[in-house]
Amino acid sequence: MLGKLTRALIAAAACAVAAPVAVSAAASPPALAVKVGPKRDFAGLVSAKTSQAVIHVLCPGPVNTGHPLAGQTAAVARVVDPITPTDGVTGTAATSIGAWLTWPATAAPPSPAYIATFTRYGTIPIPTSATVPCSGSGEMLFLPAPGSPTVKAATVTLTFVNIGA
Repeated sequence: MLGKLTRALIAAAACAVAAPVAVSAAASPPALAVKVGPKRDFAGLVSAKTSQAVIHVLCPGPVNTGHPLAGQTAAVARVVDPITPTDGVTGTAATSIGAWLTWPATAAPPSPAYIATFTRYGTIPIPTSATVPCSGSGEMLFLPAPGSPTVKAATVTLTFVNIGA
């Protein structure tokens, strides 16, 4: 379902990593936070979950889009073998991991929504400025950059839930 979108996001992630306005997990990392580097397995997390996460959205009135509530997080964490099918691999060249929210093309607004670029493993808040659907299913993709033939994105399945409904 997301094959073409994933390839497009990998290219976009490389651009976002280079952007000077990119949000970095290094903004407030623990003193010993490990840098993202090549040839590492990792997991993506949404509010500490690797699957079936929920993003609470505020959608006032009869609208189709809203913004995530404060207090929700995105994270990348190193993992050791065996890895799960939803875990990622940084490949031979990656030094960062971009996080993107995606949802089916039939939902409004058009997907994807850029969340952050991680240069270190850790946790960051999901920006409340992101525009997302009020309800429905989606994924957060964690895309290593720069890409290489051995890169594999981590994915977290999720549901958008409107607290205003």
